[in-house]
Amino acid sequence: MEMNTLHLYLYTFITFTSIFFNSASTLHNPSSIAKPKPKPKPNPYTSLSAIKTDSEALIQFKNMIENDPNEALSTWQPNKSPCKWGGVTCSSGRVTGLDLSESYLQGSISFEPFSSLDMLTILNLSENPHLFINSTSIFQLPSGLQQILLSNCGIKGLVFDNLFVKFKNLVVINLSKNNLTGSIPENLVSNQDSVKVLDLSSNNIFGTIPLAISNYTNLVNFNLSYNLITGNIPRSLGNLKSLQIFDLSHNLLTGWIPDELEALCGSLLELGISSNNISGTIPGWLSSCSWLRVLDLSNNNLTGPLPESMFTNMGSLERLILSNNNISGPFPVTISYCEKLKVVDFSSNMFSGRIPDGICPEASSLEELRVPDNLLSGQIPEDISRCSKLKTLDLSLNYLKGTIPASIGHLENLEQFFAWYNGLEGNIPVELGKCKNLKDLILNNNHLTGNIPVELLNCSNLEWISLTSNSISGEIPPEFGLLSRLAVLQLANNSLSGSIPTELGNCSTLVWLDLNSNKLTGEIPPRIGRHVGAQSLIGILSGNTIVFVRNVGNSCKGVGGLLEFAGIRPERLLQVPTLRTCDFRRMYSGPILSMFTQYQTLEYLDLSYNDLEGKIPDEFGEMIALQVLVLSHNQLSGEIPATLGHLKNMGVFDASHNRLQGHIPESFSNLTFLVQIDLSNNELTGQIPTRGQLSTLPESQYANNSGLCGPPLQECGLVNNPVADPGGDGGGRRHSAKTWANNVIMGILILVAIVCLLIVWAIAMRVKQKVVEEQKLLERLQASRSATTWKIEKEKEPLSINVATFQRQLRKLKFSQLIEATNGFSSESLIGCGGFGEVFRAKLKDGSSVAIKKLVRLSCQGDREFMAEMETLGKINHKNLVPLLGYCKIGEERLLVYEFMEFGSLDEMLHRRSMKGAPNRRILSWEERKKIARGAAKGLCFLHHNFGWTKMKVREGKSREVIDEELLAEDEEHEKEYVKELVRFLEVTLQCVDDFPSRRPNMLQVVTLLRDLNVPKPLVT
Repeated sequence: MEMNTLHLYLYTFITFTSIFFNSASTLHNPSSIAKPKPKPKPNPYTSLSAIKTDSEALIQFKNMIENDPNEALSTWQPNKSPCKWGGVTCSSGRVTGLDLSESYLQGSISFEPFSSLDMLTILNLSENPHLFINSTSIFQLPSGLQQILLSNCGIKGLVFDNLFVKFKNLVVINLSKNNLTGSIPENLVSNQDSVKVLDLSSNNIFGTIPLAISNYTNLVNFNLSYNLITGNIPRSLGNLKSLQIFDLSHNLLTGWIPDELEALCGSLLELGISSNNISGTIPGWLSSCSWLRVLDLSNNNLTGPLPESMFTNMGSLERLILSNNNISGPFPVTISYCEKLKVVDFSSNMFSGRIPDGICPEASSLEELRVPDNLLSGQIPEDISRCSKLKTLDLSLNYLKGTIPASIGHLENLEQFFAWYNGLEGNIPVELGKCKNLKDLILNNNHLTGNIPVELLNCSNLEWISLTSNSISGEIPPEFGLLSRLAVLQLANNSLSGSIPTELGNCSTLVWLDLNSNKLTGEIPPRIGRHVGAQSLIGILSGNTIVFVRNVGNSCKGVGGLLEFAGIRPERLLQVPTLRTCDFRRMYSGPILSMFTQYQTLEYLDLSYNDLEGKIPDEFGEMIALQVLVLSHNQLSGEIPATLGHLKNMGVFDASHNRLQGHIPESFSNLTFLVQIDLSNNELTGQIPTRGQLSTLPESQYANNSGLCGPPLQECGLVNNPVADPGGDGGGRRHSAKTWANNVIMGILILVAIVCLLIVWAIAMRVKQKVVEEQKLLERLQASRSATTWKIEKEKEPLSINVATFQRQLRKLKFSQLIEATNGFSSESLIGCGGFGEVFRAKLKDGSSVAIKKLVRLSCQGDREFMAEMETLGKINHKNLVPLLGYCKIGEERLLVYEFMEFGSLDEMLHRRSMKGAPNRRILSWEERKKIARGAAKGLCFLHHNFGWTKMKVREGKSREVIDEELLAEDEEHEKEYVKELVRFLEVTLQCVDDFPSRRPNMLQVVTLLRDLNVPKPLVT
């Protein structure tokens, strides 16, 4: 808005100035009125030929446009005057302005047609992101331009020297949100005094800020944010005494904030230096910037306390953002002088002490107060209620104590109240029920007691309630069913009793329910939360920064939980003493998690560690979006419903430590996304389904079910009945002979048993000795001399685990041998280090050498996915590709075994870098470099085109060989139909990766093809 107003003022000023001087010229020359004028000569700038030239130039530009979805150019007809065309502004019949912003034009264009528009002063093509324009085309624009507005219009290329030198009257330059690269040249424009707006934000510009910028003395808006600018902030920028908007945020700037910038305070309205590497303290001269409205210094390395009385003269300040620094000292009470202040964000700093009283004056405008992840202590001040316009109050991850003041109920505009991980005590005040606009109430991990107040549920706009890990007791109020926008309800790890209210089935927006670790009894209601057919959710949790913290291992109960994580450093969770007992290493965020409220049914349900009884409801099979279902540690009985096999998206199912009976449903074979299942400690019987993934999961997940069999447990088999000894009436000799024979057999059996016991004892002693040796080997591996760190101390796997290999000569290679061959992965054997891990040279006993890469864990890839990927890579065999000889997974570590390159890597060969154990480098000839380039191209070509086993099989008409053999059952007719559908889906998939881009369908065509192939099947009940 401010930018558009500025442009209007400038344009109006220029127009009135022109009118004034023309009028003055007429008044001072009366003879021009009295004498008859001679016949005027034709003006070359307004003649019909010039107008026709303008029209032809614009039509030429229109012909470059490949698609005009909004029909912005529909009025551009050759038989009409260009002054009547959409987006065109004229003066005296000539085109002086062109505004096609937000038209979403598409095509590859140049500015060559505009070169003849010699009267053009304003060009605005902003917000046309599907155009493609080379930056060199800017040289083709007419020299009379005063405003060049080309934001987000697909410009790509370098910021060239003299790029704007030809434009003598240039006032506004806006090339933001493009793909410009290179550094900003010193001679960017010729008339530096005329430029008032220079916006190059959101590009890929690097280098330092040129000193010549300090000569743009009339500059009002200077924006270089979201680039790759390095170096210090030039002190000479203090010469820009007309500057109002100064934004250098999201770059790589270093150093301190120079004191010379104090000269800007006479005009400065907005100062943004966030997300850089700025260090030092916050300068005290900022207090003299009385006009400043926005101050954003977040995400830097600023230290020290805030200057005393910093805010006493900053009455215009509206937004104060200092988050993610290392600022210390007390909370500044002087912010109460900033009556227009709307946003205060001190997140992730080191502010300490109490939150002072009186931070809000009577006429306070404060809407957001964010102070999570600090060292604040004491109580929440009672007079916080004076912040009558407050919408967001975030006090999370501090050391606050005492009770929640009842006066918070007076904040009628409050929408978000976050205070998780503090030491708050007492009851939840019933006055919170007066906050009719309250959407998020997150108070988990405190010491709150008492019941959940029913009055709280008068807040009909509640979307997220989290009271996990407190000492709340009583029953779950059935009034939760009245909340028409409730999406997340987390009440885990409390002392709640009674049954689960059936009214939760009325919560048509509930997609996340966590009630684990309480004292709940009774049966599970058949319907909980959102169900198929409910109205779509619009705007729920749209303004939250949602993070799912996964509880790894069994250190804490439950799968994990959702947290509001705005402005908090992720590593902070591992630093809080009360949280160190829980392994919270895995955190998930991003657009997928933020869109979970769009699911059709409940997505997350954890009812573990209660005293629930009865059966698992069959209706759970209708929750088609359910991904996590945890029912462990209850008293559930009956059979596992076969309808759960319809939950195609389920990834975690835990029903351990119950009294479940019967077979594991065969329908579980359809759960292709299942990564974790635990059915241990039940009374299940029968064979584990062999189809799908169930038979590939660890044995521990089926333990203590005496009737279960089949992989990964023992094989199912029949118990042979003993053969009866036929009696007879033989004599005493025959009877004595039989007795003697029986004694001999018994003696032999006893002897064999003794021998077996001795063998077992010997093997056990050898294994024990081996374990001791491996423990010593592990201790040596983790010693200080090792060139890397290892995470295998908690693993039960032996260090003698075989390395899976693809080459016969390495078939018996073991991890312990790798340790020995690398001298404990010492620094002497380290030959390289990159973004994906360290590389060691291992000298094997047979004299050969291999290269071992120890991978860095950059993803949450599972073991099965890792092994499947390695098996695929192991099949690659090409002379221009380094072969993968094998791989190894031990604990959390993953190793790759490659063929050792005697002459080093390609990078070392090209750039003459030295490597341990490699001969001295020499300069490569041009012929050798060409040979290397051809070889690299052949390797890449093989990866892109030849290594396509699936494509090859489909081309040969052998699509069925691509499909898992277990899906090719011939005994059931419906299985054949599924296979046919799978083949058709496979054919559509291969179209998307066709070697010829012209043959690949677009996404709309893909959706149409898949929709036509998707034949819905009725659910089996």
